[in-house]
Amino acid sequence: MSIGQRSLTLFGAVLLAGCSAPGEDVRVTLCKGLVLTQGAASDWQIETRLPAQYRDLEVRLQFTDGAGRQASAQCFYPYRAVEDDALALADPLSVYGTAPTRLRIDGREFSRQALAEAVSAAMGAQAREWVEGMREGLEQTARELGGE
Repeated sequence: MSIGQRSLTLFGAVLLAGCSAPGEDVRVTLCKGLVLTQGAASDWQIETRLPAQYRDLEVRLQFTDGAGRQASAQCFYPYRAVEDDALALADPLSVYGTAPTRLRIDGREFSRQALAEAVSAAMGAQAREWVEGMREGLEQTARELGGE
């Protein structure tokens, strides 16, 4: 394999490695990110409740907060499908939006403004994490290519 082919292969691997939590639904990842904008959390327990047709999806999180207390969060995602199709049957979560319309942490409902700010902070943190993963992957690739 030439250096060019190897570089492309390694770059593709770096791109895939940059994706956080493969296999975890983006709605769950964002809901966790929203919780993390409010402080530290760990020991996640996740429940996704598929509602009756045409209602918002609810993602429930149970976690331990930075003070060691049990806490909970709920993120609500709107139903967005225009019609039922094969994709909806294969992936039932695909009919829901990827941006929450409501957020509740320990019973406290966030205002629209507070939710928008939390989403912005969570997305910024995810972007920084992705860039850092890419940087580390590219540095590793450069070291490996330089070692030949």
